[in-house]
Amino acid sequence: MQLAALAPLAQIAAIGGTLLSTAGAIQQGREQKARFQYEQKVAAMQADEAEAASQRDAYARNREGQFILSQQRAGLAAGGSLDDPSVIDLMGDTQDQIGLAVDTEIYKGKQQARGYNDAAAVAGVNAKNAMSAAYLNAGANLFSGISSMYSRFGQQAKKTAPTSSVKLPYAYG
Repeated sequence: MQLAALAPLAQIAAIGGTLLSTAGAIQQGREQKARFQYEQKVAAMQADEAEAASQRDAYARNREGQFILSQQRAGLAAGGSLDDPSVIDLMGDTQDQIGLAVDTEIYKGKQQARGYNDAAAVAGVNAKNAMSAAYLNAGANLFSGISSMYSRFGQQAKKTAPTSSVKLPYAYG
């Protein structure tokens, strides 16, 4: 088999390689996009869990505070007096501390959720960018392959084309 007979086969192989490279770049982008979308979903779930956990903790702080208040009321019923300003102040301070503990737990959960939601937003942007980069990479592979094929086969075909037996006039030679 002569080398010239392999030229069409080489062209087909070059075209196939270019197409596979282009398809591979797009598939890689799809996989990255899927990974970032998964990260986005996980971060969103973590945000929801952070808020739910803070609500559970706030409920527990409220329950603890209400228990302390009930002990104070029991102590008051056992012999204290509502006329004593220190008793009223102590119960008011306890109620304020309960409110502060509840609000603090809720705030911590919201702050943590904001962080997770920010991470989810970044993952969403990364997913979009992964596909854009994949399409650009695929286009670059396609153009690179076409350019390479032209360099290999187009230029070579011009150089190895058989010369014509027609003699050009003296002015063109």
